[in-house]
Amino acid sequence: MRSVLSGLFPLAYAIVLTCLLLQAFRVMRLSSASVASAPRDRTGLKTIHPELLDENGLMTNEELWTVRFSDQDGVVFPEA
Repeated sequence: MRSVLSGLFPLAYAIVLTCLLLQAFRVMRLSSASVASAPRDRTGLKTIHPELLDENGLMTNEELWTVRFSDQDGVVFPEA
């Protein structure tokens, strides 16, 4: 009886492992398909940040500036 059980354990282990791997690949395939088919914007409309609109609700024609802080190694922060 012991030899039968010792022979079935590797077989049962292989079956369970195969089922788990197949399930994992199935879940990954379904999640990648749903991400690819999902719209980029949840509304489906082109959206604009409210700060880019003027008082009339139109896109502003003002020059926009950006600030980038790339090197902050020499910055000293005041102690509280």
